[in-house]
Amino acid sequence: MTSSPSLKLQALCRVAGVSRSGFYYYLKNNENRLKRDLSSLEIIQKFFDKSRKKGGTRTIDMMIRNSGIKPINHKKIQRIKREYGLITKIRRKNPYKSLPTSENAFVPNLLRREFVTPLPNSIYSTDMTFLFYGSGEKAYLSATKDLGTNEIVSYKLMRSPSVSQFTEEFKSLLGTLSPNIRSSLIIHSDQGFQYTHEAFRNLLKEFGVTQSMSRRANCYDNAPIESFFGHFKDLLELKKCKTFEDVKNEVKEVMEYYNNERPQKALNNKAPACYRGFISGHF
Repeated sequence: MTSSPSLKLQALCRVAGVSRSGFYYYLKNNENRLKRDLSSLEIIQKFFDKSRKKGGTRTIDMMIRNSGIKPINHKKIQRIKREYGLITKIRRKNPYKSLPTSENAFVPNLLRREFVTPLPNSIYSTDMTFLFYGSGEKAYLSATKDLGTNEIVSYKLMRSPSVSQFTEEFKSLLGTLSPNIRSSLIIHSDQGFQYTHEAFRNLLKEFGVTQSMSRRANCYDNAPIESFFGHFKDLLELKKCKTFEDVKNEVKEVMEYYNNERPQKALNNKAPACYRGFISGHF
């Protein structure tokens, strides 16, 4: 004779050393937890996708808080990301590589690693990096970061790093600033050929901007922009880029996300552009 499901359950509970009521409570509790998890998962998944599937627990937490949605405990975010496969890629260390320098155009390092400033448009950190795409093709990305807001105030993607393109990029950027701002602005870079070139140095002098340079082959002297490039490359999906135009569109999309949506703890959990607006009334 076949035993009933009720008797089977009774036997299982006896073996497990739990009461039937305790077993049903366990099922109900798990069911409720699953419902809560699925509700939270929907929110976490939304912001994980918005971060281009690169946002870690802290980034997702800040994005949720900034959205006005009821906050989710960071430990729960971490657990749900782990249990439901929302894996954040960890970037690999990339050795610093610099282009040939022109030593006779060296200028002093005025910052001496003092990168913190509360004032927007007072110190810019600039550099160039390589982006590989397609079948090993290489594009060059120049970017300039405002150390007062962490915002990328200018960038240019190039097929080759010509001095004329660099000077045009900075001419456009500096042209948007008032003479008063330019007179107190420091632009800090490494000793790459584009920054030591006479054309670039003369452009800064023409606009009344002070130039500062890192010591040779010392990436820590220009850490803010180096750090940006590290995070930025984490966000890029270069494997899907087959052409230079693909890279251009990808860089534009990620740059807009970085400046306008990606919160940073150092900026009161705000994105750079939002933080600039937040402090604009104070200066």
